[in-house]
Amino acid sequence: MNNKIQLLTYIATALLLSSCKSEKKEIIKEIEIAKTEIKGECPSYILDNKQNNLNISVFLDLSDRITQPKTILKDTEYLKSISKAFTNHVKTKKLILLQDKIQLYFNPEPANNTINSVAEQLHIEFDKNSPKEKIMQTEELYATQPTEIYNLALADSKNPKDFPGSDIWRFFKDNVKDYTISDCHRNILVILTDGYMYHENSQMKEDNMSSYLTPISMNKLPLSNSKWETILNEKDYGFIKANDNLEDLEVLVIGIESLNPKNPYAIDVMRAYWTNWFNEMGVKKFKIQNADLASSVENVIFEFINS
Repeated sequence: MNNKIQLLTYIATALLLSSCKSEKKEIIKEIEIAKTEIKGECPSYILDNKQNNLNISVFLDLSDRITQPKTILKDTEYLKSISKAFTNHVKTKKLILLQDKIQLYFNPEPANNTINSVAEQLHIEFDKNSPKEKIMQTEELYATQPTEIYNLALADSKNPKDFPGSDIWRFFKDNVKDYTISDCHRNILVILTDGYMYHENSQMKEDNMSSYLTPISMNKLPLSNSKWETILNEKDYGFIKANDNLEDLEVLVIGIESLNPKNPYAIDVMRAYWTNWFNEMGVKKFKIQNADLASSVENVIFEFINS
């Protein structure tokens, strides 16, 4: 690696000696970029522009929520809006400053390899060498491929008992830092979920804290009257902390809806669970959005990503 840098420096020196002032500035910039790329580091000009470099990760909750009416339709529209917000951002940047990416995650990884192959296509990165056509390709992929993922997930699970759940809690514990946080980027995680949390292999309980929240478990909680917030705070109901030091991550949760018709405060309780959980893990910026019309949620997505 040192030999490569030395050779690069030698070539650059020769070029500088034969260049005018304006050309020298451009050459120096290209030298610094090339050096950092060889070392695998984040270039200073990219690091200085960190807040304008988007790293968007989307987590799909493929639990039995996708069997609910209109869930898939809403999710696919939300995904279109997310990709549109991302590509609109890319369009505003100078080519030399492009350092943006978007990707899709599940947990656990689906057993169906076709689902994983489709998800790989949705891992897209832009840099100074990316062609303009890639922007349109990104929008097209996010408009079409997610439907295939959902259809394959449904085909693999003939009834709700076949769904082991979506392990959002474990994703935050084991993967969120490695998968969604980059030193060179503004890191945004978008979670498409109904607000409940469950996986058959992650059912921990510590006093009134748990790694899960289901319609059944919520029905057992004394949180269905107007004093729910006081009781929740006094009794410390909530999610078990899964990680810490997530200050460099922003989280947008989309799709919250109640499956507890006898609890008029169900959505409020879910919001409190998620809010307290993010605060405990150090997430500085987050928003928890209900499962509203796609057109309304698009405004929320654009505002969150562009602010």
